[in-house]
Amino acid sequence: MIRAFLFDMDGVLADSEGISVDIGIRYFASIGFAATERTFRNALGRGERGFFDTAAAELGIKGKPYSYEEASSFFRREYPKAIMGANIALPGVGIVREARKAGILTALASSAPGWKVRENIRAIGLEEEDFCFIASGEDIRRNKPEKDIYELALIKLGVDGSEAVVFEDSAAGIESGKRAGCRVAALLTTVDSSSAISAGADAVISDLSAATGFSSPEEAESVLFPADEGLVRYGANMIRPLRRRMPSGFMRKRAIEAARKAWENAYAPYSGFRVGAALVSASTGRIYSGCNVENSSYGATICAERNAITTAVAAEGAIGIDMLIVYSDDDPPAPPCAVCLQVAAEFSRPDTRVILVTPHSVEIEYSFSDLLPMPFIFPTMRL
Repeated sequence: MIRAFLFDMDGVLADSEGISVDIGIRYFASIGFAATERTFRNALGRGERGFFDTAAAELGIKGKPYSYEEASSFFRREYPKAIMGANIALPGVGIVREARKAGILTALASSAPGWKVRENIRAIGLEEEDFCFIASGEDIRRNKPEKDIYELALIKLGVDGSEAVVFEDSAAGIESGKRAGCRVAALLTTVDSSSAISAGADAVISDLSAATGFSSPEEAESVLFPADEGLVRYGANMIRPLRRRMPSGFMRKRAIEAARKAWENAYAPYSGFRVGAALVSASTGRIYSGCNVENSSYGATICAERNAITTAVAAEGAIGIDMLIVYSDDDPPAPPCAVCLQVAAEFSRPDTRVILVTPHSVEIEYSFSDLLPMPFIFPTMRL
């Protein structure tokens, strides 16, 4: 049973990673290097030194003019000014006090330096006393993805790793929590669901607000780790759905955006009719997209929906389709063709949502069975 919640700070409680990256970009610009957000994609969650050293390596800088000491000094000057007056609290920060009321111990375990941790606590409207223990990158020798910071928090709280839940938003942090023997709830504020699962996350949530609404450790357990649904039939396949508490609207928005981007790249020189599609995998929460690709030989054309499905199968094998988005500029929005519906039937449930969208934000939602009430499933694969 849960006895303790261990929280990372940046990307979990505080929306400060974008601010940190912006300051990092400005630091490297000051020494003549053009860094971008991508420069820092592997630098998050590794502490201040790891943040700058990893980015410097990404830029190919070896030695001067880069200096971690100078970068740290630059960051310490600029960060307090950057968050002054800003609302950097992420949704659900009240879970810290909610946990204490429910009898759950709380600890903050951030790779950031102590001064930044304290600045962030104040900026998000909490107090240091809301945590039973606070650890920063200065309290350990090895930072995430090593287990040291979470192991220290467990020792200070007097609990075993099996009794603690770590809340993290980076692959390095997830790995750190797992190495300490904890269960990890990954937040999709920074990491995507497939990367979180690959790193070992036990649950995937959009943000901390998806984990609130409990008044005891037992209720917290059921909120974060609902009972395993076991295998569920999706078309011709038995799939184990991902245990997650990601709001439907959150995944819908991300899938629509993926379909829109695919739509922009559609290859339709003959018909001029572009289509983008995206599906959400039931077993991983990962989003796969595709666009229509026409051909001089019309029969060789492939639709966006089948493109997305084959991409998903190539990545995961047999899949279950939790949600299917079809994005076009037709009015009303175009549904999948009969061939695409039959292909999708192999991996869909009758209640799989099919959402038709246009650039004008017109959305129409159907259940899969509304569009194809009697799909053909090979006799030996039927229930």
